[in-house]
Amino acid sequence: MDTLKNLLKIKKQRSGLKRPLEIHELFGQWNRHAQEIFGDKSVRCRPKVLKGKTLIIEVEGASAATELRLRQYQLVKGINEHFGRTMVERVVFKLNS
Repeated sequence: MDTLKNLLKIKKQRSGLKRPLEIHELFGQWNRHAQEIFGDKSVRCRPKVLKGKTLIIEVEGASAATELRLRQYQLVKGINEHFGRTMVERVVFKLNS
């Protein structure tokens, strides 16, 4: 008997929702990891789009962008480990003006 997780995976693949749902989950993972970095402060960044394996992040303030750049490897590693494969290879930070 299939588990619920496997049945949902099959349903996503058949309905064409797999990629959009993965991107939504990826954005949630990014937000979770970024919140761990900034602690109780409001998260000053948010994912905008995934183009191929490049994740575009909108960041409020140069200091937040610098902090995220320094921890980029850690963030990407956490996301890819969550999915069990390479979802993100590169992150581009765009300052919110």
